[in-house]
Amino acid sequence: MKLPSQKITLTLLALLPSMAFAHIDSQPDATQKQAMNIAFNISDAFEYAAEKIEPSVVHITVRNSSRRSDSEGLGSGVIVDARGYILTNNHVIEAGRYISVRLSDGRELAASFVGTFAETDLAVLKIEADGIVAATFADSEAVRVGQWVLAIGSPFGFEQTVTAGIVSAKGRGSTSPQFAALNKNQGQKLQEFIQTDAAINPGNSGGPLVDLHGDIIGINTAIISRTGSNNGLGFAIPADIAQAVMNQIIETGSVERGWLGINMSILPAFDAHELDIDGGVIIQQLIGDGPAKKAGLEPGDIIISLGGRTTENIVRLSNAIMLTKPNEPVQISFIRDGQYKTTTAIVANRDEEINLAQRQVVPGLYLQKIGAKFASGTLPLESRRRGQPTKTLRGFIVTSIDLNSPAERRGLQVNDFVYSIDGQKFETIQDIAQYIIDSAQDQSIHLSFYRNRRNMYVDLIPEIED
Repeated sequence: MKLPSQKITLTLLALLPSMAFAHIDSQPDATQKQAMNIAFNISDAFEYAAEKIEPSVVHITVRNSSRRSDSEGLGSGVIVDARGYILTNNHVIEAGRYISVRLSDGRELAASFVGTFAETDLAVLKIEADGIVAATFADSEAVRVGQWVLAIGSPFGFEQTVTAGIVSAKGRGSTSPQFAALNKNQGQKLQEFIQTDAAINPGNSGGPLVDLHGDIIGINTAIISRTGSNNGLGFAIPADIAQAVMNQIIETGSVERGWLGINMSILPAFDAHELDIDGGVIIQQLIGDGPAKKAGLEPGDIIISLGGRTTENIVRLSNAIMLTKPNEPVQISFIRDGQYKTTTAIVANRDEEINLAQRQVVPGLYLQKIGAKFASGTLPLESRRRGQPTKTLRGFIVTSIDLNSPAERRGLQVNDFVYSIDGQKFETIQDIAQYIIDSAQDQSIHLSFYRNRRNMYVDLIPEIED
């Protein structure tokens, strides 16, 4: 029901005197003043961080043609070098041919593509411009859960949007089941994330997550949401990973990854508690005469840090190895028979070594269409009922996985125990190979498996042979 405007005006004016008196008579007491000062100090900190980072944040538009009428993709990026280098997400720019960047001062410039590393969903662009401001990086390893952070970007196209929150968790691994949709859509591998509740929405991708100094602690890359918009579950690539990848792309246009030459599994939580450590990774097998063997490491050793980076889980160790440049020494801390030890390894080039080494040394039958080796095996399963005997499950152990294969892209790992495919049991690996060959092209197959006693599954599409 619409009311006459005159009555509304009179009503509001009638309220003004009482509101004025309430304002005059109400004064904060000492405790309230102290609380307000604290709040104002926090507000000042937010304002400082936002003012420092905003000139470095850019709005990215991607098109398939030079015509503006064509559909476009939107994202964010951050200037990381005064020479004009911009860091963003690979998924922001991968689908377009023409990339333009709008700076915080309104200038719109064409951006050239420098390089990308899809495995970490990072890409580097370059613009030619004067008077640009490069952001600075913080030490993401020093980030603490609970600290305040700001996310800056262009959610839904609203440029230079700043949202605030805290670091909700560190070291989130993309191998967790919760990341299944993200891995499928963006093709990420063993990725590690900083989790935050700062609002991140479509369009924020590629923008920075900063601390209260205005320094980058991560690159916003993903959300987990049933609606496609913010649900308090945002994820950023840690700054140390982003910076290492960025530097290599700027220097060479590509990324060389380190390779240690091990098959590994996570240290069970109970064992970590007994050893009074946060976590670790067990060496299950040495691959050939690789860097790990040359460094004196042995199966059963528990790696707890590499290159000064703690390795509480497989994702952390994999990224620590990846961040180490090939043919350079790296210090490894590990536990053997309860004793803390250190050694130095010279890591190899992963792209050159991993496929050849695994195929030559690791036992099992190679399944080319999925890029993995399987070996027959059994897995004892404890009964949930007391007094019931332990059951033995027959299946197949994953003994190696090729780089950039369907198995690796979908997150299958060495030592996973596969017990069925598309709900069917198989007696031999040859039967599996024939089943995969007979499967329809572009049709996914459903692998059920156990990992660390946890029942899991993955869907993957076998490669079509030329």
